[in-house]
Amino acid sequence: MKDKNAILRSNIDYLLESKNENKVSLSDGAGVNRTTLYNIMEGKVVRVQENTLRKFADFFGVSFTEIQTVDLREKALADNKMSLDGNKNPIAIPIINDTTVLSYLNAKIGKMIVTSPVTYYFGEGANIIGVVLTKGVSGFYDKGDLIIIKRYERMQGSNTLAITTEGELCVVGKEKPFPKNYELIGAILEERYGGK
Repeated sequence: MKDKNAILRSNIDYLLESKNENKVSLSDGAGVNRTTLYNIMEGKVVRVQENTLRKFADFFGVSFTEIQTVDLREKALADNKMSLDGNKNPIAIPIINDTTVLSYLNAKIGKMIVTSPVTYYFGEGANIIGVVLTKGVSGFYDKGDLIIIKRYERMQGSNTLAITTEGELCVVGKEKPFPKNYELIGAILEERYGGK
């Protein structure tokens, strides 16, 4: 059986990979010194401080106990083998304002989670964010609606949220070609009218 430090190292590796983060973004987002992080990952630390464990757990959105005792990679594989009916766990996603969406387009999800309000999405995937609208998007959404987006992607069968050359949000229909001069935000996964 693995010791707690080996489980922790394995979980950090898995969570970095699955959440599209890296050690630098973990260090910055969790507020853990890079030297400390690298020493933990190289097995040079015998006992990881509770405060540091809590910072890792908070950054990744997992429990303090789980990050040091449960093999999260194996747990994810087991969860994926279960029925899709009732066995989906919600994932926390950051909510950003439509007026600041461009400045957050390349931000790491972990950094956004600790600095933004969150909501939950029942599904799978990485790079998922919520965009709350301060004004409507003509023909599609009203002020106050929340749109769940998979950043950087266009998906078959889904509309796409984009920014026009004038800096306005717009929706590109699922069957329409994406305009070359528009900024891609991502595929629309879910719409919550009135932010609910």
